[in-house]
Amino acid sequence: MTRKDSKALMLVLFGAFLLCFPGKIAAESSFPVSPGLSVEFKKFDDQYFRIMEHFKQMDAVVSRLIKSKRAGGAINCRILITPDVKGKATIQQNNDLVTISLSNEYETWKDDYQINKYLLSAIILCRLGISPESNLNILPQWLLAGMMGMIKQKNTSARILDVQYMPGLRALALEGKIPDFRKIISKPLYPESDGAAYEFYEEICSFIVKKIETLSGGSERILNDIIFLSAKKKYTQAEVFNTTVERVVLEKYFKDSAQNMSDDEKFQMWFDAAVREKVLSPFNPFSAEQIKGKIAGIRKVTCMMRTGGKEPSEETFDILLLPEKLPLIENKNAVLLEKVRTVDLIQNACPQPLMNSVSGLGSALNAIGNKSADDSREQLAAALEKLAEDLKKQEAIENYLVQLEEKQLSPAVTYSMEIKEVNRTDDVMWPTLNKYLDSVEKKFLED
Repeated sequence: MTRKDSKALMLVLFGAFLLCFPGKIAAESSFPVSPGLSVEFKKFDDQYFRIMEHFKQMDAVVSRLIKSKRAGGAINCRILITPDVKGKATIQQNNDLVTISLSNEYETWKDDYQINKYLLSAIILCRLGISPESNLNILPQWLLAGMMGMIKQKNTSARILDVQYMPGLRALALEGKIPDFRKIISKPLYPESDGAAYEFYEEICSFIVKKIETLSGGSERILNDIIFLSAKKKYTQAEVFNTTVERVVLEKYFKDSAQNMSDDEKFQMWFDAAVREKVLSPFNPFSAEQIKGKIAGIRKVTCMMRTGGKEPSEETFDILLLPEKLPLIENKNAVLLEKVRTVDLIQNACPQPLMNSVSGLGSALNAIGNKSADDSREQLAAALEKLAEDLKKQEAIENYLVQLEEKQLSPAVTYSMEIKEVNRTDDVMWPTLNKYLDSVEKKFLED
């Protein structure tokens, strides 16, 4: 029996129960989601189980990330599902109880970003004992977007534990263009105004929120601290971030660092490493084609050479000539280290069949300078030849699997994201980009 069938059966049985025992309707039309959070139906309807599941998923994410303040004055939150509310939700607070009235027409708000952001903010604030009536807009947009993304993943993704595919972040990591963290948290995006760009923003924010969660522990409750400091309304978002997330990262990873870098540069270095670790691995590897491109980059050496008594000049040559040219290269250690680091990056995210041959290339590079130039060149040539052979086999396997997938998957599945975007209720894809394209088109027509 599928999950959908089981829910339908539960609904039928519950309906039969209500017919037999009408006096139980009031008692059965409310349920506790977690301590301090309950959902109550003014009138029972067939959306009961769907709404119940909606708030359980939302509460599961909040409970995972935000540590309750039950002992220190948390505010009870009641969600009242009623046909009396049309349109947006309303909120009312009476001492230590907040009541949010919400329409019983589930389809009208289940995917409404603003309503769900409103609900999520209220639940978080009540959990921490902060009145939501005057504080609904204090939470950072990147935090809410990240949590909304996590809720969406729980509802729509086929997941194994906490593993999910992050195509946008992976694409940037593959190209070595991981975004500036400061820009992410200081320039929020919204689905109503930013269209498809918001989907990528939400993906990155979900990753950030989960990564911050892993930093918390012991006396550190970073996400809680972010919310409490935001509620004071006297700090900028940058100041809140510096005293919470950045402080912990610098203390944990750069405490004894002597690197000549600013705190922002150190934090970006940590973020870059965290992204690569998440989206590039043997379980989510480079393709053979991508590895071929990176190997081509490794083979091309461009550096400043000292020749005779002349001023150093730039020269480009194949890496097989590196062993004999190494003594003449300015900053030779930096040149060699760059190649070794690229091989390490490939090795950390290459398919299992290529592990040994990539490792062999790394060993050959590390041996340069420790052997004679002839021996180093021979070892390097053998490693490159072995890797080329294994890449050819891997590429054939991947091409076969792609062809097989194209035969087995329907166009609707293959192009699901494109179909979703085409079926958007508005024409907004990326408003700022649309305006720019309109201006270019207008200028072209005028010319």
